[in-house]
Amino acid sequence: MLEDPFLFIMVLNFSVLCVVAVCGQRVSVGRNLTQPRSRIVGGSPAPPGSWPWLVNLQLDGALMCGGVLVDSSWVLTAAHCFAGPSSTSLNITCIVSIIPFKIELYQNFNLNTFNNDIALVELTSPVVLSDQVTPVCLPSGIEPPTGTPCLVAGWGISDSAKVPLLSQGTCKSALGKELLTNTMFCAGYLSGGIDSCQGDSGGPLIFQDRITGRFQLYGITSWGDGCGEKGKPGVYTRVTAFTDWILSEIQSK
Repeated sequence: MLEDPFLFIMVLNFSVLCVVAVCGQRVSVGRNLTQPRSRIVGGSPAPPGSWPWLVNLQLDGALMCGGVLVDSSWVLTAAHCFAGPSSTSLNITCIVSIIPFKIELYQNFNLNTFNNDIALVELTSPVVLSDQVTPVCLPSGIEPPTGTPCLVAGWGISDSAKVPLLSQGTCKSALGKELLTNTMFCAGYLSGGIDSCQGDSGGPLIFQDRITGRFQLYGITSWGDGCGEKGKPGVYTRVTAFTDWILSEIQSK
């Protein structure tokens, strides 16, 4: 049993609707007519409702990190987002109420190496799920193969981009084997041009299960050497390495 992680007391604002939803499903959405500023490098505008599990974490009204809803009472994000401040204000899309919550960092998170870069946000009261507020599915445990097309999303505009999974060997060659641990993986194009970037930290990297059609969470945006630069793919926390911890925390409450 893991020791109790360090806790932070924080505040969450969120929007809710009153319809039952199933993990990893999203409704068909139309084209987004607005063109706000992008944070995902090489991405495209994401229409409202196309990422119903995407969470916007804000500090004093400004974007801090992304996050992903994995349960009606739980948000998964990157641990490094909370390495500095001990309190903050967070919100999901449209603000309708304020609810206190706590952050649980994985106990072995290393800020110097970004190893085990993952954190859970527990809400005091669950959100009401709907077509536009839906948790993503946790990974089944089966690792998607190298080359699997995945989607990443970030905030400022909720932009998204498609990136392929890279092998560990390719990633280590590009970034240095001493920088990559077993709890990390790379995705993107060695040619550059499409990548997650600063402000996208904590956001999801997902892929669609070919059998069920549902979207599974495989990665949490963690770090990178620049944004969209040639030979420098983005690095993500491997969620499958932490599924037992996530489920243990959720089921113990």
